[in-house]
Amino acid sequence: MQAEKGARLLAEDILKEAEEKAALIIQDANQQAAAIINSAKINAEEEEKQKLREAETKGKQIYAEILARAKVEARKELLREKEIIIENVFKEAEEKLRKHALSPDYKEDLVRITIDACRKLGSNDIIIRANRRDLEMLKSLKNTIVRELKSDNKEVNISLGEPIEATGGVKVVAADGKIEIDETFEGTIRRLTDVLRVKVAKLLFEGSR
Repeated sequence: MQAEKGARLLAEDILKEAEEKAALIIQDANQQAAAIINSAKINAEEEEKQKLREAETKGKQIYAEILARAKVEARKELLREKEIIIENVFKEAEEKLRKHALSPDYKEDLVRITIDACRKLGSNDIIIRANRRDLEMLKSLKNTIVRELKSDNKEVNISLGEPIEATGGVKVVAADGKIEIDETFEGTIRRLTDVLRVKVAKLLFEGSR
């Protein structure tokens, strides 16, 4: 009996010791698991924060790119609109010239334009070309033009050439065909287009962006 009691007590002690060791192992394992979980949470949070920072940086880059493209497109659109406005100004000017060519004042201007063109040409034998309407007008004005040129102490021979397509004004050509002066409305506008465009743009858009 005594031996059985001693064996039982020994078994109980061993079992108790085993349970205590098991409890310590479990406690240690739980602590390690908790540490791993916490570490994982921290790493996950840091990773999320890093991803958020990267996303914010990328978002700012995309926004800057979109804004830059939008500004470029806006400038292009503004330039297109300005170009349309300038073209309309030229169209209005051409329309006014067409109306002027049909006005009573035009006859005097046609004489002046023709005489100036002949002087620029510097030839003694001149062919004058204009539209059909103006050629008819110039027939009656030919002597006036010759007298004016003779006042420059210059003998000239003037003839009227074939009609041309023009709103108004004249082309004068040396008889040998080597030199031509284009003083038609279209020729003058074409020749001065670049200068006129700059002046028109300054008048319309000075101070604008």
